[in-house]
Amino acid sequence: MSRKTNTLIIALGVLVLLGIAYYWSIAWNKSKTDSAFSSYAPSPSLGNLQGAELVKIEVNGLVLENINGNWKLVSLEGGAPPAGIELDQSRIRYMSYSLASIWVDQVIDEMPSDVSQYGLDKPSYKASVTNSAGQKVEYLLGNMTPSRTFYYVMEAGDPKVYSISPYTAEYMQFTLDSIRQRTLFPLFEASELTQLRVESSRFKPIEISLKPKTPTLDLTGLFSIHFITSPYTHTRGVDSEAFDNWLAPFNDLSIVDFVDDAPSSLKPYGLDDPVRVFLQTEEKSLDLLIGRNEPGGKRYAKLADAPGVFTLYDMESIINVKPFTMINKFALLLYIDSVDHLSISGGEKNLSADFKGTGDDAIYYLNGRKTEMSSFKTFYQAVIGLLVDAEYPGPVRQGEDSGEVTIEYLLNNPPGERLAITLVPYNRDFYALRQNGATEFLISRNQVRRIYETADAVIYVDLKE
Repeated sequence: MSRKTNTLIIALGVLVLLGIAYYWSIAWNKSKTDSAFSSYAPSPSLGNLQGAELVKIEVNGLVLENINGNWKLVSLEGGAPPAGIELDQSRIRYMSYSLASIWVDQVIDEMPSDVSQYGLDKPSYKASVTNSAGQKVEYLLGNMTPSRTFYYVMEAGDPKVYSISPYTAEYMQFTLDSIRQRTLFPLFEASELTQLRVESSRFKPIEISLKPKTPTLDLTGLFSIHFITSPYTHTRGVDSEAFDNWLAPFNDLSIVDFVDDAPSSLKPYGLDDPVRVFLQTEEKSLDLLIGRNEPGGKRYAKLADAPGVFTLYDMESIINVKPFTMINKFALLLYIDSVDHLSISGGEKNLSADFKGTGDDAIYYLNGRKTEMSSFKTFYQAVIGLLVDAEYPGPVRQGEDSGEVTIEYLLNNPPGERLAITLVPYNRDFYALRQNGATEFLISRNQVRRIYETADAVIYVDLKE
């Protein structure tokens, strides 16, 4: 046999051996994998009830019952619970599923001779759940494992000791505070608010409501969504941005701490003389009493129809509310196309303006003379742009110069209606605004001077000197 033939035979033999080795390698790995899967068993679970079918949960002196789809606290430490306790339904439903069937980490001891080594002779917590068929399961929670990563647990009637995660153990350790409803008012837009009242013995009540469908003529020019009807005699529009800022603490308002569910007296919390706030939307209302502050920026509070006292954050702006900061500051804002005639009497000079037509076709006259549109509108904006600067602090003190200034409008819609405001000299810097028989605000003299300055700057388009 030639050398070449021998070489081919040897090469062929090597290939056969490699093929056999590869086959046995694949077969061995497959056998090992199949063996591993065949020996794998899922972690056992305790309870094995259905969370949706639970009707009772008993933990740490608390007894909860599912009544018509809502979980209620029916017993507290063996007695009737205080009135007004609301529970977080979504949290309890989640908790009920976790307690109905508990997944364990591993079996620690199949047949323990002494459960005291696991802290299960005197369990730190006992939790039981009952379903609608009357099946009841009780869990016993012991100590943490030496590694502090798991808890020991048993199911009543089962001799085995298991380990569960701290996360699962939390559901056997819950307290009343951990399942109470903390949200007092949901997220909402200011535009959804239909009514607001703030009352206190320390200031006049503040009342705000949605803009009526047919506001009075003096309010039709305002873009406000809400109107304030108290403490001012004359209804005013509400500044939307300022109102949003004031309402911010109420948006998704939540309880910080539950203090006392059945207080013998409200005086220690300043709730015998509270600030009362009532909010109403189409779907929900809040009637809240706010008391004195405590360290840490919190204030005591309670619901008007429930005895429990709790704490809230960010109530200072509510307690110290200033209605002036929330009002629309325009003294009298009217659309130019709704006016037929404007007169300003008193002050530096008398002014009389007539309005013919509307829009781009309008013609405006000042003291009988036809004016250029842009300069006349600048004058008109100075008149309707009068803004209140402050609340009226007391009796009018006559100024040193001219007397009252009266601004009167004759409207075309509805025809013949008249609206007027009067500016009464208060001091060297301000006029007092008298409107609808009430004097409630001050307007700076500089704003009134601006009216006369813009009138002097009006450009006329006739040839009359």
